[in-house]
Amino acid sequence: MVSKAASEPLIEAAPPPAAGGKYLDSNVSGAAKILVVGPLGVGKTTLIGTVSEIQPLSTEASMTQAGVRVDPYPGDSGKKTTTVALDFGRLTIDGDLVLYLFGTPGQQRFLPAWQDLAKGRSARSRWWTPGT
Repeated sequence: MVSKAASEPLIEAAPPPAAGGKYLDSNVSGAAKILVVGPLGVGKTTLIGTVSEIQPLSTEASMTQAGVRVDPYPGDSGKKTTTVALDFGRLTIDGDLVLYLFGTPGQQRFLPAWQDLAKGRSARSRWWTPGT
């Protein structure tokens, strides 16, 4: 939720599932679902893998010559893999707010997956590179 007044929160935190249970610290009092979207190759998987406090779930697969026609990647970056379903990570802020991070595939053909992942999100982070 975008704040209109400086005193309003930027993210409304929902109660976390199983607070104080096996997977979350007992201090956790809120949770938010963050969707990380953007075109192919901008660093969504890298972002989630870098900030996640747990081993991130990643569905990377090798890019093939057959996929070049459907998933063109501009430039010669040496990119060899691509996300084919989603990335998932978790980040706890100040010990009491858990952010669940969901990364989408960058290809347009995965738009239905973006829409499904967006259900119930608290915020989104859009990533792009200049010229895309």
